[in-house]
Parts: sequence; structure tokens; C-alpha cells
Amino acid sequence: FALAFALRILYYCVGRNAIQYDYTLPGVSMNLQERNRAIKEHGKATRKRRGGMLCRVFEVKVVSSKMNHTQKEFVNALFREAKWFRNAYIADRSSVTDKSSSVPVKVGDVFETRSLEVMGSHIKQSIIAEVKENIRDLALSKAAGNKVGALKFKSFCNCVNLKQYNNTYKIDFSKSTVRVQGCKKPFKVRGLQQIPGDAEIANAKFLRKASGLYFHITCYLPVTEKIKPCASVGIDFGIKDNLVFSDGREPINIAVPESKGTKLASRQMNKALAHNGNKKTKNHWKRVQKLRKAYEHDKNKRNDAANKAVHDILSNYEIVAIQDEMIHNWQAGLFGGEVQHSAMGAVKAKLKKSSSVRVVDRSFPSTQICPVCGKLTKHPLKEREYHCKHCGYHHPSRDVKAAQSILDEAMRFYKVSPEQRAQSPVEVESYIDYSGFSLLSTRFLPEIQEARDFQS
Repeated sequence: FALAFALRILYYCVGRNAIQYDYTLPGVSMNLQERNRAIKEHGKATRKRRGGMLCRVFEVKVVSSKMNHTQKEFVNALFREAKWFRNAYIADRSSVTDKSSSVPVKVGDVFETRSLEVMGSHIKQSIIAEVKENIRDLALSKAAGNKVGALKFKSFCNCVNLKQYNNTYKIDFSKSTVRVQGCKKPFKVRGLQQIPGDAEIANAKFLRKASGLYFHITCYLPVTEKIKPCASVGIDFGIKDNLVFSDGREPINIAVPESKGTKLASRQMNKALAHNGNKKTKNHWKRVQKLRKAYEHDKNKRNDAANKAVHDILSNYEIVAIQDEMIHNWQAGLFGGEVQHSAMGAVKAKLKKSSSVRVVDRSFPSTQICPVCGKLTKHPLKEREYHCKHCGYHHPSRDVKAAQSILDEAMRFYKVSPEQRAQSPVEVESYIDYSGFSLLSTRFLPEIQEARDFQS
């Protein structure tokens, strides 16, 4: 056994090509190859199985009042060592590996060697993979013609990846605890009842926020077929009405302005900082932490409203068509406050992750195009009705008309057949032919009748 162990160490240190397996113990090389092959096959089977499952991330919060001094020291050391290891790997990727037990840390103008006492090899591997992915993303962005810089160092780290369940971390549902590798006492948490019993638990993330410590646990759930009452819908983003639907349903508006607590915390911090001559004392950082909590509370309310809106949309429609709007530019314009307090950007980002969503290019003139003649007519913002100056087509709501145009363009671009499209009781399929222009459209009966009356 000792000879086999020594040969395995020599195998990893010298390399595969430098060792002649004919001089080793019988079966040592074969066992290693079989083990690697079994790991590879197991990974393929896991990816294939999870490919047909539903991925969900559940957030559970650590009960801070149940943490002792040792746990608090472990958490601080874990995030501190993660920052050290990441910065050291970015500075010198050749000398820092997942087997490193110490890394150089810059203190002032000199470097000191700090030992890694609580961080395991799995966490180190995840940090290395994350840095490589960031470098790869920067290279792709540079190849696309964007101006990029070098990967920067971090002054603090608030997220640690726990890559393997039952190894890097363990969950005890009966005691509502989560044990992290390297910490003797498990963490008491709230929210484990969210995870279904048939869920397949995968990796997790350990996060430190202004409001406390959290675990984001990734799970895979079996897919269940759900009957959706409607087939397809187009959605237009706007300022007055955030989400306008092509089927004429009530628009969704999300407005979560800054709370009074957020404004008060911001005013107190700025006033105290100006009174102390911009000197950042300990009380200043306490005020900063209070302000961060207030901002996080407002952000959570916006995310909650966005999640409810996205769930309502995806659970009621088979196909959803949206346009890739430049919402960030809206905030830089005349409607900064309205866009900042809404959750349109979060809704768009969450919808784009769904496989049932079709995205139309941002250059498509959904507001200007006429559904009858196909020509463009510009309207000022104060005019909320649509009227085509070329053929005279009129629609009482320019936003609903824009949503219908987005749906038509998505169906045309993604080549969705009429059989795959709406069979909703309130919609019909029709071809509108006008001056040689053919358009497949899904409209309400009164609107189709209006267009046909105009054509006749």
C-alpha cells in the first residue's frame, strides 16, 4: 500500500508520460484509469439527467443570533482567505494552485505570506474556475471590439462557492442546519422548507450581505406538465404602463420608490460625513452598513414584484414575445426616476432566461409600423393613440398595438407555424393582404373586422 501511494504521488508530480507502468505494482495504473473513467461517465450521466429537469435556486438565511464566536471567526476568515487566494491567483497563476496552503498578500509596499487555514481545496478550485471564466469573458468581449482592461483585484469578497453537496457542505433538514467544510458547528438557517422532497441538491453559494449571511442552494426538480390557458402574447415595455400586453389585459406596473428609512439613512450619513470633514470614523461605517441594509430592503421588494410578474406571465402563456429594449438608456434620459423605481430591467432579464420567450431585435420599429400597410408613422410621446398617415389605420392604444407588432415580428422571425400559435378563444388567425403586402397576424376579432372594413 505504501509503495502504491508513493507511485501515485510520483505520477502526479512527474507526469503521465514520464512513468512506465510496467514497473509498478500490478493493477495500480488500471485502477486509476478505471476510477477516472468512472468519474467521467458519472458526470456525463448526471448532466444528461439534469438536462431534462427544472433548475431552481432557493435562498435560506443564517440565524445570526444562533452563531457563536467560533462561527463568526470562521466566516470572517473564510471570506478573507477567499479574497487573498483570488488576488494571489490573478497576480501569479503559475505558482498558486488548489494545493497551495499559503499565498503572498500585499501589505502596504511589501508582501507577506499568509497561511490558508479554513478554506478547503474545493473552494480554491471554484475560485480558480471563476477567474478563468472571467478572463475568457474579457477575451470574448475584446474580440467583439469592446474596450476591456485587465482583471482587477478585489478589496473584499462576499461570495464563496460550495461546489459539491455532502462534501463541501451538508444539509440536515430535521435540525434546519447547514454544515460548511472546515467549520465544526453547523449554521442554523431558516427557509429549508422551500426545498421539495424530490429535489436533487447540487452546488450552493455562501453569501454575505448587509442584512446577514445567506445560502443560495441550487436544486434540480422533475418537470411537471402544466396547462397554460393562453397560447401567445406580446409585451411592450413603457414608462406610463411598464408591461402592456397584446391581448388587452390589464397592464402591470411596478413602482417601488425609495423608502423613508433609506432617505433618512442617506441624509444622516452625508450630514455626519460633512460635519467630520470627510473623515471616515467607525461610526461612519456603521451608518454605511445601515444605508446598505435600507437599499437591500428596497431592492428585495422590487425583486419580489418582478418575480411575481414573471411567474404570472410564464404560467399563463405558452409563447411570450418581448423586445430587447435599451432600458438603461431610458434611465439616463428624461425618465430616470421612473425607471429606477420600476423593475422593468429585472423582468426583462428574467424573461430572457426562459425557453418560451422570443426576443425581437431592439431596432424593430414596433411603435411606428402599421399592421395593415407595413409603413412607418412617427408619433410624439403625448399621443397615446396610433393613426397611420399612409393608409388611415387607427388603434385606440399605441402601446397595445406595439405589443401586437412585437408578437407578429417574433412569430415571423422564429417561423412559428399557425398550428403552434394561438388557439385561444379570444384570438383568431388571419392573413391580411393589402396592396400585395401579406402579414400573418393574431388579433382580437374587433380589430380584424376594423382592418377588413378599412380595406373594403
